[in-house]
Amino acid sequence: MLKFLVLAVCLQAFPSVTECFLEGFYKREIVIDTGTHIKVCKQAPLEIGIVLDSSSSIHPRDFQTAKAFLEDYLKHFDIGSGQEGVRVSIITYGKGIYPEDGFDLTTYNTLEEVLAAVRRIPHRAGLYTDTGKAIQYMHEVQLAKGVVRPWAEKISVVITDGNSQQWRLTKKAAEEARNDGIIIFAIGVGEGVRDEELLNIAGDQSRVTKVKNYDQLDSIKEILARKTCIEKEKPTTTPPPKTQKCGEINPTDVYFAFSPAELGVEATAWATSFISNTISGKDLDVGFRFGVVSGSCPDDEGFDLDDYSTVEEYRNRLRQYETSKLSLLSERLLGGAYGVERGGRVGAGKVAVIITNGYGLEDEDLSAHVFRLKENGVTVIIADASGEGVDVYGAVVLTGRSSRLQSETLVSLLCPQ
Repeated sequence: MLKFLVLAVCLQAFPSVTECFLEGFYKREIVIDTGTHIKVCKQAPLEIGIVLDSSSSIHPRDFQTAKAFLEDYLKHFDIGSGQEGVRVSIITYGKGIYPEDGFDLTTYNTLEEVLAAVRRIPHRAGLYTDTGKAIQYMHEVQLAKGVVRPWAEKISVVITDGNSQQWRLTKKAAEEARNDGIIIFAIGVGEGVRDEELLNIAGDQSRVTKVKNYDQLDSIKEILARKTCIEKEKPTTTPPPKTQKCGEINPTDVYFAFSPAELGVEATAWATSFISNTISGKDLDVGFRFGVVSGSCPDDEGFDLDDYSTVEEYRNRLRQYETSKLSLLSERLLGGAYGVERGGRVGAGKVAVIITNGYGLEDEDLSAHVFRLKENGVTVIIADASGEGVDVYGAVVLTGRSSRLQSETLVSLLCPQ
């Protein structure tokens, strides 16, 4: 499920936007077109806490849609650290919370920095929904009394399409946050989320609303903040640009690297399914080229009776079976795999997708090769066939149990909507 914290939502309690502004809690006003000018309204100082669910029940494309909505929404606010500025924090969660993926109120001071940070948030696909822990962290750490500005309102709105497993903890954490002056709005997406769950979070039915799907989140952004309007010239209307596929805009050369000898039969089947799912999608049918670098069979073969004569020679040969092939594959990528003579294109993006089951990732040579690939302009992505979660410094790691889920996440990275 996906939970966000957004601001000033009272559509369900009041049937029209006007009533919402007159009767509900608001911080910003809709931009008004006067005919010759537009009125742009600025908000009072705010501390906004965003809680973003990163659990496995969210489809990768919905996760990207949610982040795009969040970016569009935040553009309505004057993000800044001054007396009247709006400050934003984000905490993501799934199985536990992921502070390393989010940021605090004081981490970024401009809208551009905040939007860039939102784009970098990964989909962790956690196999749990720790909503209560996320609300608790938002309250006790990110919007704590020693952190927030005393004169600024504290806002926290949770958007969810499902229910937390530990609903008692969620209810208790939300109550404690509200008792500390944080106004919480609960937004339900779809039919899966219970009304009781939303009421436990918001504490009042007037701060609960529902939308049918993630696309309808777009309507929330039009509820802005308190009136302090200035007049600006109307922007010139220009026709929308012609729709282009992402590969036409940013052509990319992609190599998949894996060693069948290390993966084994089952994980190799996973790898071929992962690659097939990725390249068969309509999003990547234009502007992308694909290649494969795999293990070399002679390296994995045995040796004849007369190849070696001493114990040390035998031991040296046997050690080759204990050495991960991932480093060797990375060397091949560095050795001209993206060159024109091998089908590479001048000016095209370069991506290396290394498929592993976790074996060999601790190899220091691999980390060094990842660093060298990045120095040569190659984006390195790790696909984990084991689904257990891996960590390679400098690389983007795909998460999720199935090859289909990881391929969908990869497509969303290669071709963001």
